[in-house]
Amino acid sequence: MNGDIQNTIDSDVVVIGGGPAGIGAAIAASRKGLDVCLLESGDLVGGIMATCPGMPIGAAYPRGMSIGGILEEFLNRLYRKNPPAAEKRICRLAEFGPEVFYDHEIAIFTLFQILQEAGVKFLLNARALAPVVDNKHVTGVTYYDKSGQNMITAKFIVDCSGDGSIAAKAGVPFAKGDEAQGQMMAVSLTFFMANVEVDRIEEYDDPYFEKYAQKGISSGRLHQDLHKIYWFPGFHKNTIFFNAVHIKDVDGTNAVNVAEATMEARKRVRKLAAFFREEIRGFEKAHIETLGPSVGIRETRRFEGLYRLTGNDIFSGKKFSDGVVCCDNAVDIVCRG
Repeated sequence: MNGDIQNTIDSDVVVIGGGPAGIGAAIAASRKGLDVCLLESGDLVGGIMATCPGMPIGAAYPRGMSIGGILEEFLNRLYRKNPPAAEKRICRLAEFGPEVFYDHEIAIFTLFQILQEAGVKFLLNARALAPVVDNKHVTGVTYYDKSGQNMITAKFIVDCSGDGSIAAKAGVPFAKGDEAQGQMMAVSLTFFMANVEVDRIEEYDDPYFEKYAQKGISSGRLHQDLHKIYWFPGFHKNTIFFNAVHIKDVDGTNAVNVAEATMEARKRVRKLAAFFREEIRGFEKAHIETLGPSVGIRETRRFEGLYRLTGNDIFSGKKFSDGVVCCDNAVDIVCRG
């Protein structure tokens, strides 16, 4: 294998995945004086913010109070832009807490800035391939980029990728899907429509547009899974964000499944946009402005830890001495099965 390695980097910490978890881990470790390298398989950091542009940031304000930390630092930078690049809003769904809406491009740029200022070395379009194991200890990771296959050696490897493929290859036990049939939650393709006359939309208070959804399904213009059409105003004026196109029975760890689901979702998005232009007042001149590059994956591997969190733990608000997550969002199970 060593003969195939093009470059080798030495680091204290390797973080795999440039989503919110990976960004937080990388910044926190770097600010402690450690040499940190962040591997991101795509060309943008941000995770779901990159693949689902405009997806609001939830759970930042449990009980109306900020959770603080790096997230608060990031949001405050957006709030203080002139003009502000983000705002806190009440979610249109009663079971969820306040959410943060933002300018997508400014938000991604700000994440890059914070990483650079913290001294994090980040590699884009660098896909982690396999753990490097020495006497049952993971001592590094191989990755692939435009130069070929490379390796990073490190004291600590933190797998913050959505799929946890390196952790799985290192032997960490995991399960996929529900206990009954192994089904995972649906994947989604989000999009924006621009040039919407928002103040003319009828039944504005219904975030699901169920009456219109039924009309679209019964007339054959919408897929039968679109019985609810979740939408809300975007950060910028006269834009509407849709998180409505869900594709079921997709294994997010299977590249072929994900590609096929993305193509199918793009077809459904175009049909949904056309339906809105035909049926919903205020959308007559609207068009699709931004479409996610791929479907957003909600669920793949669940790794076994020292303790398994249960639904009762969540519903009862159970506290743990080593807890690191503070969240007031509902348990959200999307189209499983």
